Amino acid sequence: MATTSQAPPEARTDTAGTSRLRRLHEAGAAPFFVLAALVIAVGAYDSSFFQAPSLISLLEQAAPLTLLAIGEALVVLTGRIDLSNAGLASLAGVALAHGLGNWGPAAVPLVVVGAALCGTLIGVIHITTQVPSFIITLGFLGIFAGLSLTTSRADSILVTDGYGSIEWIFYRIFGLPISYLLVLLVALALMAWMKALPIGRRIRAIGLNERAAAHSGIRTRGIVIAVFTASAALAGLAAVFQVARLQSAGATTSDTLLLPAIAAVIVGGTAISGGIGGVGRTLCGALVIALLRVGLDLVGINAAFQPILYGGIVIMAIAATANRRRGAAVA
Repeated sequence: MATTSQAPPEARTDTAGTSRLRRLHEAGAAPFFVLAALVIAVGAYDSSFFQAPSLISLLEQAAPLTLLAIGEALVVLTGRIDLSNAGLASLAGVALAHGLGNWGPAAVPLVVVGAALCGTLIGVIHITTQVPSFIITLGFLGIFAGLSLTTSRADSILVTDGYGSIEWIFYRIFGLPISYLLVLLVALALMAWMKALPIGRRIRAIGLNERAAAHSGIRTRGIVIAVFTASAALAGLAAVFQVARLQSAGATTSDTLLLPAIAAVIVGGTAISGGIGGVGRTLCGALVIALLRVGLDLVGINAAFQPILYGGIVIMAIAATANRRRGAAVA
């Protein structure tokens, strides 16, 4: 009698622990657990962290980073990346420092709108040329850096005239910095916008499969241009916050926020390949990165070494994405 050999069942390589971690990640809860663990760890190392001045300082530092990270997340959700937003924030800060003395409060919306138009230009060039977004935005990063150095004469600009029109951003309401409350309002507005309107589903659909999204009738080009515009507008707003916090602007003031912003997007659970994630997760991811910076300072790690950590986070995330894709292709 002929016998048939039955293939052994596929071995389960997931342990109970990794299965729970995967479920937490898929539910979007992992970043919140990481944030809670970091709060406990930093507080245990230095109990003064839980005092109001330390917490307020954390939120004030996190505000510009969070705005850049949210803008980055919108672009990443479409399967692209924006390497120019931090450089644009530096340029916008220099423009604001010059503009406040001449135009007063009107300089703020002018700078934000000007930044948004830069984002629109980036999106249009990317869509029409079909050059990968990281190349286009890397090129614009160089352009913005050159313009910042030229207009600032490679020097820091102290803001005195017109500073009163933006200093209120770092006032406090009920002990909380207005800057971070404004960030929360921006985040909540974007979350509601993406949840209530079809735009949210369309952005994610483009990130998951742009060709299928286009065949289903989604105007992919317009949406891609829109997310680059939004990212740039948020970079302009981040510049306003930076100038208000530092009372100065320079050619490289916000440049150091590029890697932390990308790391915040990734730590927050937004897939670097696009389609998965959102603003709420990024809000949490930005707090994780801001808190991580505080923790590194507390343990005495030089700020010069911190970009190594952020770069490592980005590399590991991209490698993990590549491994998932390779595994899916093999399966």
